[in-house]
Amino acid sequence: MLELDSTRTEPATADDLRAVELFQGLESKDIDALAPRCQSIHAVPGYVLLAPGRIDNKVYFVIEGQLRLYARTSDKRPTAVADIGHSTGLRSALAMQPAEHAVIATEVSHVLAVDVSAIDEHVKRSHTFARNYAALLARYVRGDHCLHVGGRPPGGTARESYVDELTLLHNQHWLDTVYPRLVTRCRLGNKPLAVVGFAIDQLDDVVKANGIGPGLRVLEAVGHWLLDQTRPTDLLAVGQNRYLYAFLPDCDLDAARQLADRLKVQARTLPVTLAPGKPAMAITLALGIAELEKGMRDKEFLVRTEALIRKSVKLGGNCVSETQ
Repeated sequence: MLELDSTRTEPATADDLRAVELFQGLESKDIDALAPRCQSIHAVPGYVLLAPGRIDNKVYFVIEGQLRLYARTSDKRPTAVADIGHSTGLRSALAMQPAEHAVIATEVSHVLAVDVSAIDEHVKRSHTFARNYAALLARYVRGDHCLHVGGRPPGGTARESYVDELTLLHNQHWLDTVYPRLVTRCRLGNKPLAVVGFAIDQLDDVVKANGIGPGLRVLEAVGHWLLDQTRPTDLLAVGQNRYLYAFLPDCDLDAARQLADRLKVQARTLPVTLAPGKPAMAITLALGIAELEKGMRDKEFLVRTEALIRKSVKLGGNCVSETQ
């Protein structure tokens, strides 16, 4: 992914179209004819591709990065997440109705915007394209064209995703492949990057006493809650070790400290019930905060954060640790 200072929109290339499932299997002449009618958008974090209430005739396909969809409310939690390979906008474009959600780039993202009129025209010319379009429509009917907050992912949609479908945060695959590029961009561009990482206190005890199901419900609730507590441009992830991370671009240790202190206090108000009829569990967090130092590599940054989380766990949890 390119380093961007501002969003750039330009005519799409044939390679842009080939990166999207809708155009798979098309002949080169068809791709070349469609490409000039599509837009390639390289979006910076926070860029609004679609504003609520606006009529738009485009479908947005995520090639790299991530988009979040927000309803026209004061709720900070997104209603859906569009990951690599996902799309959004088809329903409102076909109905020619104002969009119900804002569509915002969470991180540096590459998006292909396709006008529905171009889709309609090419469906009549190519059987392969018509079949691909039918598959896209089916995804919208099933609801698996993106990940809906609070919804259960439909079966049979497994793929190499960057999003954990339980928490809707980035997953271990993202930490292994995209996170290193984030650190490299910040290091080479001499831009600040801070992180707040944490473990959920007593999560292992919950699993041992109640089973994996209640433990997953706790993790899901905390993941969705973290979306509420952070900015659209903060990069959120959950690792295989069940540590959660909020990477804060353009922020220093003071900003991480402020967020960690707020999360520590607000977590106790999060109502999580392990089973019907049981009292809500009191959530506390063992937090660690760090700032990317000059010359620091991605693995070192993550190892330091995890060490600080473990330090807070050893101190009994419900506290924040940082490098002295």
